[in-house]
Amino acid sequence: MATQSNEQDLQEQIKALRNDFSELTKTMKKLSEDYATEGQNRIRQTAEQARQQARDTADQARGYARDAAHQAQEGVENHPFSSLAVAFGVGMLIGKILDR
Repeated sequence: MATQSNEQDLQEQIKALRNDFSELTKTMKKLSEDYATEGQNRIRQTAEQARQQARDTADQARGYARDAAHQAQEGVENHPFSSLAVAFGVGMLIGKILDR
């Protein structure tokens, strides 16, 4: 009788261990999925921040280019003959360089 009782206790303990391992496996799987999801979210957030920063930088560069073009236009309008002389001189210089 004592051995049969010990066998039943042992079988119940083994069954309990199997259940514990099953729960542990489920918990580890859930933690892994949560960790992966968190990592993906961080990557998405970082990518979105980088895209936004690139957009802001591009907008800023467009603004600088627009300002430079406006200043150049004002310079030509305010000093048309000087601008013509400078353009002629630059053209001559480029022509001489390309002739070589």
